[in-house]
Amino acid sequence: MRHLAQVQINPLTGHQQLLILAHEQEDGSWELGDRLEISFELGSFAVGMLVIVKLSEENKIISIHNATDWLLDVVKQHFAKGVITPDFLLKEQAKIETWRQEITSQSQDLTRRQLEIETRREQLEELEKKLANQDC
Repeated sequence: MRHLAQVQINPLTGHQQLLILAHEQEDGSWELGDRLEISFELGSFAVGMLVIVKLSEENKIISIHNATDWLLDVVKQHFAKGVITPDFLLKEQAKIETWRQEITSQSQDLTRRQLEIETRREQLEELEKKLANQDC
């Protein structure tokens, strides 16, 4: 799993450590984390530098590299001028409206089916009562 971390110096030991700031989810989104600290011994990173780290299940470092290129790519993809245009927002709004209408339609269909089932159940109960009265 990939993590965004900051290189720090542990005040007690004087050794470098990583402060894990966020981690990548399975869907590609990122979530801020609990600020986990991990010691490491790779002296080529400056204090305060942001890095992308791949960690094993046991929080051992698999790979580590400077996060500058990754962050610039995120800015370019999501925050650069012209990326989020009024046209883009209108298209997204239209998608949301379509989804809302589909969900409303599905909800109405489920309500209709539920009422039909309830009506049939009541009819069956009436028939059972009639049959029970005829058997007596």
